[in-house]
Amino acid sequence: MGAKVKAVGRRAAPKGLARLRTYAKGKEILVLGPSTAGKTKFAQYLRLGALDAEGTREMTYHITKSPTFVVNVGPDGQLALNVRRAVDTPGQTGPIQHASLVGLRKPHAVIILLDSSKAARTSISWLRLFCNRLDTVLRRGSYTKRKLREVVVLLNKRDKISKSQFEELQESVREELDRYLSVALGKKRAHAVPIMECISIQTPQGSALIDQVIAHLAQRLA
Repeated sequence: MGAKVKAVGRRAAPKGLARLRTYAKGKEILVLGPSTAGKTKFAQYLRLGALDAEGTREMTYHITKSPTFVVNVGPDGQLALNVRRAVDTPGQTGPIQHASLVGLRKPHAVIILLDSSKAARTSISWLRLFCNRLDTVLRRGSYTKRKLREVVVLLNKRDKISKSQFEELQESVREELDRYLSVALGKKRAHAVPIMECISIQTPQGSALIDQVIAHLAQRLA
């Protein structure tokens, strides 16, 4: 990743021919993870730039696909993240089904959200099953693998844990990625999968962490 882009600005929903052009060059972003990890809130902020207050929760019962939209990134909006669709998924379906969905939808980017406030073994167990299945999906689907430009793991609810807890969870996540995705992605690419901090609700810290994630996506998917 190059120099950090600190500002995430205006969202736009293009109309008419502009929408067709954005759709044609836009990227599909698949948002995955267990229940209560914050997938819907992340997808909402990505599209609308709005964060809900803590305690606000809506269950996602089926796959939800956004319309086409653009996020302008950078102090002057010089970098545009063109999103063909952002796909939010219900966590109740489980990690194996989520990994299989990568093969079905063939997205450009996969965002994996984990709830860092839960016991680490719970998140790691989910991730292990997901990565084990994703390894098979990518090795069997060469087109899916070629189209997949970015995988990011977000340790959400970062404000709920200490620095040492975050670092321990981050290390455990890295071990799972290296163990299960080094064959399908190659050792170098698997080890380079970003494991990022995220807070997807309104907090005194503001939107800095989640904005860093979106800036990263804009740079990687440009």
